[in-house]
Amino acid sequence: MELCSKILKRTDVEVRLSFPTATMRKHFRLDQEGGKSVDFKVTDKYAKVWPFRLYTRNNGHPKPVLTKGWINFVKKNKLRVGDKVIFFVHENGDQLGIRVQRNIKLLGQEHWAEYM
Repeated sequence: MELCSKILKRTDVEVRLSFPTATMRKHFRLDQEGGKSVDFKVTDKYAKVWPFRLYTRNNGHPKPVLTKGWINFVKKNKLRVGDKVIFFVHENGDQLGIRVQRNIKLLGQEHWAEYM
């Protein structure tokens, strides 16, 4: 089951990945008992585990962002602006996964191709 997806912008590949507030709060228990962050792990299609921290900013807009681990993931996988990242729950229901798609032109048509 897909949790959320996002087409990456410059800030997403250089600083942090931000998500729609409602989407992430539905699946991660933020702001309960004063908590502002949650650490979690995702697996990619190669079964590599990637640790991330989802953090809610204290000031300004409380949009959840991925901080810890995200830029390492971007660099190791050579992600770029325009790629699509997809977070999902594995079929067994107890593990999170991540996929990345890249928009490519094929015979004059744009297609989302599995990148990693």
